[in-house]
Amino acid sequence: MRDSHDLHQIPSYSPCLPQAAICGIKLASDERDGLRRYRKAGNPFRGSRQAISMTTVLAALFILSTGIVLFSIFRNRHSLDLPRSETKQRIRSRIDPDSSGSLRENAIMAEIGRIINSSLNIEEVYECFAEEVRKLIAFDRISINLVDMENATTTIAHVTGIDTPGRMKGDIVPLSGTSSEEVIRTRRSLLIPTGDLEGYQKKLPALRPTFQQGFLSLMSVPLISKSRVIGVLHFRSLRADCYLQKDLMLAERVGDQITSAIANSLLFAEHLKMEDALRESERRFRDLYHNAPLGYNEYDTSGCITNVNRTGLEMLGYSASEMIGQPVWKFNVEEKTTRERIMAKLAGKIPPGRNLERTYRKKDGTTIPVLIEDRLILDEKEQISGIRSTIQDISDRKRVEKEMADLQEQLRQSQKMEAIGLLAGGIAHDFNNLLTVISGHSQLLIIELEESDRRRENIKEIQKAANRAAALTGQILAFSRRQILIPKVIDLNHVLRNMDKMLRPVIGEDIELVTGLTEDLGRIRADPGQIEQVIVNLAVNARDAMPNGGRLCIETSNVELDESYVRTHVAVHSGRYVMFSVSDTGAGMAPEVRERIFEPFYTTKEKGQGTGLGLSVVYGIVKQSGGSIWVYSEPDRGTTFKVYFPRVDEPVEQTRERPAGAIPRGSETLLIVEDDDSVRELAVEILEKQGYRVLHASNGKEALTLFEQNRKSIHLLVTDVVMPGMNGHELAGRLHSFDPEVKVLYMSGYTDSTIVHHGMLEKGVSYIQKPFTPQGLALGVRQVLEKSNG
Repeated sequence: MRDSHDLHQIPSYSPCLPQAAICGIKLASDERDGLRRYRKAGNPFRGSRQAISMTTVLAALFILSTGIVLFSIFRNRHSLDLPRSETKQRIRSRIDPDSSGSLRENAIMAEIGRIINSSLNIEEVYECFAEEVRKLIAFDRISINLVDMENATTTIAHVTGIDTPGRMKGDIVPLSGTSSEEVIRTRRSLLIPTGDLEGYQKKLPALRPTFQQGFLSLMSVPLISKSRVIGVLHFRSLRADCYLQKDLMLAERVGDQITSAIANSLLFAEHLKMEDALRESERRFRDLYHNAPLGYNEYDTSGCITNVNRTGLEMLGYSASEMIGQPVWKFNVEEKTTRERIMAKLAGKIPPGRNLERTYRKKDGTTIPVLIEDRLILDEKEQISGIRSTIQDISDRKRVEKEMADLQEQLRQSQKMEAIGLLAGGIAHDFNNLLTVISGHSQLLIIELEESDRRRENIKEIQKAANRAAALTGQILAFSRRQILIPKVIDLNHVLRNMDKMLRPVIGEDIELVTGLTEDLGRIRADPGQIEQVIVNLAVNARDAMPNGGRLCIETSNVELDESYVRTHVAVHSGRYVMFSVSDTGAGMAPEVRERIFEPFYTTKEKGQGTGLGLSVVYGIVKQSGGSIWVYSEPDRGTTFKVYFPRVDEPVEQTRERPAGAIPRGSETLLIVEDDDSVRELAVEILEKQGYRVLHASNGKEALTLFEQNRKSIHLLVTDVVMPGMNGHELAGRLHSFDPEVKVLYMSGYTDSTIVHHGMLEKGVSYIQKPFTPQGLALGVRQVLEKSNG
């Protein structure tokens, strides 16, 4: 770095060298050599029209210097607010042709301008600026503060010289009480003489760190750009009365210089910030575009794809190069129709579409359902230049819709079965009363007739018909879920093993029976006889599906049904289940047959080969037992029935066989209550013949009267469950309020919520199913009486 007189270099070839020397400007060595060559050679321009006299050069320099001084003084006159007389005096002093100071100042100012224009690095500019300013204005500290009016703070952007605590480079200082605040408020420079320090300490309390540091002379200059104060230039000196008005004017000149650099720097920083924001916006847009949940593509007026996002590529399994440039209809299953529609849209013949369901073909050959929405792309002339489309994969939605449709169909089927069951159950109740009378009296006749009496065979035929009718009624009650089940905790594997020998003759020799029973199978609560009925009916159904032979497979397993399974199967709860399946290799079923397979009386067999109740009975028993059954079948691919029963953690209950032999007798007093006269009379006759004293009533009110009259002698109440007025359960409750020891035997033709819950007989309740036989009724009565005595 050159000293303060070594600033203004003049090229060695310049004709102004002599004039520069005369003006007192110190020349560099190469400049001095140029001057010697000039003097030795004489004036090369002498005698020429281009020759420049020394007087002309001096005049030019004088005019240039005067212009700069005048411009500086008049520009700063307003900020200094100097009297006109003082301004004139300063102008005269500045344009003194004998003064070399103004030329030196101008040279330094020119160097500052060169520094500012030579670098975009504002920190580098600050350093060089401070060094050059030191040559004009003495200071022990110079700082540049940038103003943040929004937050009422200043940031110290640069410091050269003595450090002041709390006023270091990078510090952010509140404006309140600072010299910066005063300069910004007045928009004028501030010169604080040494004699005024005490007063300013009170006026500007934030200057205390500056005064404590020992600074005795202070100047602050506003840096104004486009009528806005963007910063403040501060000078500090340890010397008293270091700064005068001329120094303040110089400070304003250099302030003007650095202002442009700061403004450019702030503008450049804002530009960089905007570029960063633009790049971030573009990045976010690309991220949003490519990772959107929808596929996006654009195609031109020929229908060829020009752009496609990552989601669209992943949806179909293609790369960008495989899709861009291809006609969009190439990826649509209905290629021809799609092409015609798209070209019509591009021609403006039909409007763009919304919520268009289409089927797209993926790269691997599979298809997916999609939802498309189109938007026209218009050029600056409002002409159609292409189409932008969104593509949504609706595979999940279609799957959910199908699941909902299946669930609705399952619900409809369940409701239909329920309605049929209600109707059939009521009919079966009346049938059972009639069959009870027919079967009961026929058995009494056989008992009374001699073995040689030919009428016995006729009565046996009546009994056979009654039994067949009772079986049919039982099936109706089963599919209508109106029969009363007597559940026990059973091992399904044990039931299947016991039925193995019985099943083989049923299915025939040309069908192979294969069992796969899981060890440690869980236990279920069900009526053992009804479970056997389910197994037999499913086996018979499989046999009929394999007229030419095949394989029947019965398997068991422990399963856990989760929420995903429950969502697609109506009336099923998640949890642990025991599953058994019956599969065949038969003809299978078409969907329309599979949908009706559990309907009562529905059959695909020829007339006379089935009642159409087999699978309906299975459905009813399973549902009444708290389970569920599902069928899986396709034509020519066989059929599988899967039955699920809730698993219970209880020990297996042993089934006690009823003792065979003569009809048991007794002598106790019984009260029989039955609204059907024929059934009541039959029951009275049967029990009286067995030695019992029998009282009978047709309704609950009569029964209460008889009980009041014979309270201490009645041992057992035998009552129908379903009766008009007071039902059997209510009657038993009334009697128990008089005599808690009286025992009760219920009889009914179908279930009723009074003694059963979900088809299951309440624990401790004694019950006999209609139609009953004389032996069955007598045995049931005897068992209840003995239980009471025990």
